[in-house]
Amino acid sequence: MKHTVENTLAQLGAITTLTLEPCTISQAGIAGTGARLAGIEAGRGLVIALSRTMTSAAATVMPEDSAGALVRQLGRWAQDNPDAWRSAVEEISVQDVALTITVNHEILDDPREPPAGLWRAFGIECWARIPAQTPDEITRSLITVASPALALALNGLLAQDEGSELTSFDPLPEGAVSTVKVNRYERNPINRLRCISRYGAKCWVCGLDFGELYGPAAAGFIEVHHRIPVSAMGPGYLVDPVRDLVPLCSNCHSAAHRRNPPYQPSEIRELLRLPPKLPSLPAIL
Repeated sequence: MKHTVENTLAQLGAITTLTLEPCTISQAGIAGTGARLAGIEAGRGLVIALSRTMTSAAATVMPEDSAGALVRQLGRWAQDNPDAWRSAVEEISVQDVALTITVNHEILDDPREPPAGLWRAFGIECWARIPAQTPDEITRSLITVASPALALALNGLLAQDEGSELTSFDPLPEGAVSTVKVNRYERNPINRLRCISRYGAKCWVCGLDFGELYGPAAAGFIEVHHRIPVSAMGPGYLVDPVRDLVPLCSNCHSAAHRRNPPYQPSEIRELLRLPPKLPSLPAIL
């Protein structure tokens, strides 16, 4: 299991562009192997617990013991952005993944509705019935449940409109922001996670899976293409990761940008003489 968890964390790091540190988790009734988000002072960040049985996989994201500021920030974000919260929750519901959210140690009857008031604790659990036997199957199953749980928990912690810096709040030590800073829009860890959780870490056009072709060193790597050119975005544009983004391999991504405006992924399939793909991508605005 240890080696499988290490592979899972490496792939999650490739998908999100964030660094996850392996750790042992023993809190909130959960004991086992998992990881914490690097770049935040120990005890004040997020942890993700991973578990498997013969027939299912589960991942639970929760704050560390002294992460009160982080918990309050997620609560404020959810209450200030209820539509974005609902959208993120509903995306999980269409992925054949069961979602359970607890706030202040109470299970939410309707996870789409963020509770009002001060959040003091939360837990986000994603579970799916996925039989797996080989190490690769186990890793894929853990990615399936860990990606949406982590994406939902990162809301409010990472800025979504102007990039993917950790937003500033008291417990962050000096230098934490630069540790996880990446490029804007399609490199945003939340956007990448939500896009890849829906479409998988393989090229939507040609089906290339870097992990299958190049082995474990490339597992989880994929480029994420913006179907609307960044230059065409207006001020305050909020990316819809399922509608606006799509995972592409390096070749198909380069081909898409051989024209301005870029080729749509369906057009790249036509250039490759591939049949129309179903289900098709959502229509862009």
